[in-house]
Amino acid sequence: MVSTKELLAQRLQQNTQKHKQAQKEHVNDVKELRRNVQIIDIQPSPNQPRKIFDQQDIEDLATSIEEIGLLQPIAVRRVQDKYELIAGERRLKAHQFLNKNTIEVIVIDASDEDVALLTLAENLKREDLTDYEIYVGLKSLNDKLKKNKQKLAKSLGMNREDMYKYLSFEKLPIEIIQDLEQKPNLLARTAATAIKKFLSDNEDNNQNAKKALLDAWKKLLTKDVEQTKLAMLADKILKQKDTKETVLTSIVHKIEYDGKVAGNIKFDQNTLKISLKMSEFADEDLQELEKLLKNMLVKSKKEV
Repeated sequence: MVSTKELLAQRLQQNTQKHKQAQKEHVNDVKELRRNVQIIDIQPSPNQPRKIFDQQDIEDLATSIEEIGLLQPIAVRRVQDKYELIAGERRLKAHQFLNKNTIEVIVIDASDEDVALLTLAENLKREDLTDYEIYVGLKSLNDKLKKNKQKLAKSLGMNREDMYKYLSFEKLPIEIIQDLEQKPNLLARTAATAIKKFLSDNEDNNQNAKKALLDAWKKLLTKDVEQTKLAMLADKILKQKDTKETVLTSIVHKIEYDGKVAGNIKFDQNTLKISLKMSEFADEDLQELEKLLKNMLVKSKKEV
């Protein structure tokens, strides 16, 4: 069976050859066919990870196509009586901008797995694809493909460590994902990995950790914090929140004697504080109290 990397290389090589010999070739092999098709018959790819297309880039490409023509056909496959786009969405959008009715395509006979990988690999060649969009592309792949992450990373030309960083986005709260759908460049893979670790480290305090993260996220949206410091800010907010809650749950007992309040005992899960009015004690009483507390500490350590 041909590997994904070999398949991609083969497709790209065939596309290049067909471009160079456009006037001589019609069909290169039984699995590919070059032709002009109606643009209205081309459906967008469900595997397209890119969220934003720069309109100026589309218009510039349209100008180029208008002047010198389409240099490289787009790639599609047959889906019933229509075509599904595999690669070349910018070129397709440029044709639509020019109000053209047809576009030159190479029809590829490919499985769902092949199409998903080819679409993602074609997008990965472009430097302007954001880390979140790469994650979307990886997420859309078949579970069978995603199971062997080392093999998948090799097929796409990336290292496994980077792949795990991209997949960190799947651990983010839905509120953040919704913002990334609109502005995918808000967060890079390294920052997403730090957030994933923050949530994992505070799994036993999940609700408060999520709230702290979303509070920090609001500051990122207003540009009051950089994405590289987002997880640290969330951790700081969480610790401040925990400290406040500890104070609120402190218990205070009054020390009463002979109908008067001589002081109080205040304690929580971490500390014990005893406050006494000095007027109620002589020096020897304070020495006796200090001795009593020391004995209690010694006894407590022995029991532990």
